[in-house]
Amino acid sequence: MVVSVFCAAIVSFAENQDDETAAVATLKGFFAAFSVENYPNPEIHEWITDDFLIFEMGKAFDWPSFKGFLDGAGYANWLSTNWQFSDIRVSVSSDAAHISYVNEGVFVYPDPDNAEQLLHESNRWLESVYLIRDGDRFRIKFLQSDNVTRQVRAISADETYTSTSG
Repeated sequence: MVVSVFCAAIVSFAENQDDETAAVATLKGFFAAFSVENYPNPEIHEWITDDFLIFEMGKAFDWPSFKGFLDGAGYANWLSTNWQFSDIRVSVSSDAAHISYVNEGVFVYPDPDNAEQLLHESNRWLESVYLIRDGDRFRIKFLQSDNVTRQVRAISADETYTSTSG
């Protein structure tokens, strides 16, 4: 009996670890599909639910309205987007997962007021996502993003730009 309970606990722990890994893979897959290097990417819908909602800059967007916001900001003309996640915390239940994390993003894009000038933008966000199980995978239903730091600087003419997408 003790052996059976112990084995069941090990299997449950392993399944939970697999679910945590799958949830984080969904988060990373979303940002890879969302990166400017892949934009616009119809595969974004592989990572989000039909009723996906993102809360960004104090506003709530569904995917079509967020895409419209990005298009209006000239996102397709950006040169590089790079996100790095840290302090990842994952909670998983039978039907859902929640991830909170720190997101460090670095972007390179043309200055909206002077297309000849490139800008380098560094951001730090505190974010969380709520994911639901969809068959054997997860999809993001909600993303909450709070920008805590933002720095923008012009890339000087003698500075070499190299893409660091990710």
